[in-house]
Amino acid sequence: MAVIAGITLTLALVLSFSLRRDLLEREWTVTADFVRTEAAYHLTPADFMEPGTPVAQAHFRDFYEQTVLLPEIVRVKIYDANMTVVWSDEPRLMGQRFPDNSQLRGALAGRTTVDLPASTAKDEHQYERGLSSELVELYVPITFPGTDRVMGVVETYKAPTRVFAGIRQAWITVFATALAGGVVLYVSLFWIVRRAARRIDDQQVRLIAASEQLRSMQSQLVQAERMAAIGEVVAAVAHGIRNPLANIRATAEMATIRCATCELAPKSAGLIIGEVDRMDARIRELLQFVRPGERPRQAVDLNVVVLETVQGLDGRLAQTGVTLTTHLAPELPPISGDPVLLEQVFVGLIGNAIEASSGQDDSITITTGTERSPRGVPSVFAEVADTGVGISPESLPSIFEPFYTTKAQGTGLGLAVAKKFAEAYGGTITVASRPREGATFRVTFPTVATVVGGA
Repeated sequence: MAVIAGITLTLALVLSFSLRRDLLEREWTVTADFVRTEAAYHLTPADFMEPGTPVAQAHFRDFYEQTVLLPEIVRVKIYDANMTVVWSDEPRLMGQRFPDNSQLRGALAGRTTVDLPASTAKDEHQYERGLSSELVELYVPITFPGTDRVMGVVETYKAPTRVFAGIRQAWITVFATALAGGVVLYVSLFWIVRRAARRIDDQQVRLIAASEQLRSMQSQLVQAERMAAIGEVVAAVAHGIRNPLANIRATAEMATIRCATCELAPKSAGLIIGEVDRMDARIRELLQFVRPGERPRQAVDLNVVVLETVQGLDGRLAQTGVTLTTHLAPELPPISGDPVLLEQVFVGLIGNAIEASSGQDDSITITTGTERSPRGVPSVFAEVADTGVGISPESLPSIFEPFYTTKAQGTGLGLAVAKKFAEAYGGTITVASRPREGATFRVTFPTVATVVGGA
C-alpha cells in the first residue's frame, strides 16, 4: 500500500506540475503574441527613441487602450532600452528608472519573462497598494522588422483567473484519477497476492501432508525391515531348537519305557514330553508366521488364550512373587486367529508386566470384555494392568519398536512381537502409563462376525 501510494502521489504531482507549466506557458505565449501584434500596429521605433513627444505619447495611449481590451489585463507599463518608464497608467512612475528589476533585464536581453505571482516588494510598486497576489507580471520585449535590437519592453499585469481555475480543476482531475487508479491497482494486487498466498498455503499443507506420509512410510519400512530381521532370527533360532527338542522328547520316551516300574518317572517324563510338544507347536507356528503366505486362522476364545498363557507362566510368577488376578467376561464372542500366535501376544504383555514389577507388593490384573467402536463395530478386548515402575513419557512412543528396551537384560522383542502378532489378526494395542504408577496395555480384536462381514 505504501509503495502504491507513493507511486500514485508522485505521478499525480508530476502530471499536475507539468500540466500547470504547459497551461501557463501557453497563456503567456498567447498574451505576448497579442502584445507584439498591437505594438507593431500602434508603435514605431521613433516612439522609443523620443518617448516624450506628443506623437509618441499618443501612440502609447492608443496601444494601452487596445491592450487592456484583452481579458484579464489590468495594467500596462512601457520601458525604453534604458529601463526607464516612458508610459504608464500610473503617471507618477513616468520617467523613473528601475535597473534592479531582474525580469526587466531578461526582457531587454530578448526573452519573454514572467514574475509569478507579482512581487509587491519591487520599487516600481511604490504607488500601488493592495496589489492582488494572483496578478502576474509579463515582460514582453518589443522589436521591429529589419532589426534584432530590443527597442523597449511592455510590462502587463494580468489576473489569469480562468487559467488558474482551469489548473485547479486539472489538479483535482489528475489527483482523483490517480487516486482511483491507485485504489484499483491496490485492490487488484491485493486479490492476486491473497490468491497466491492461499495457493502457497495449500501447497504447504499438501507438502506437509506428503512429508508426514513419507515419514510414516519410512517408519513403516524401518519397522518392516526390523520385523524381517526378527523373522530371520526366529527362523534361525527355531531351526536350531527343534533338533535338541526332538532329542529331549526321544530321551523322555526312552526313560518312560525303561523306568516303567518307577513311581515318578512316567509322570515326570510325560510332563517333559507334553512341554516339548507344546514348544514344538509354538516353533512350527512361528516358522509358519514368518513365511510369506496366508496367515492360519480359526475361531478362538480369547479367555482360553489368556488362561493358557497364565498357566504357562505360573512358574515365573511363583518365582517373582507377583500376584496375578483375572477378571474374565463370560461367553465372549470368538475372534479369528491362531491360538498359538495369539498366546504369544499375552506372553509378551504379561512378561513385560512381570519384568516391570519389583516384588511381593506388585500385582497384575487381566480383564476381558466386549465393546463397540465409535462406528458401532463389536470387538473383544483384554487389558493387562500392573502396578510396577511404569513407563516414562520419553520411552512411551518407542516401546513397540523392535530391539528397544530400557531393561539391562531385555531384548526389546516382547512388545514388538506382541504388536506384530495382534495386528496380523486385525487387532490393536494401546498403552496408558505414568512413571511409578504402573502401566495398562489394552489389546482389542474384531469378532468373527465382524471379520466375516468385513470380508
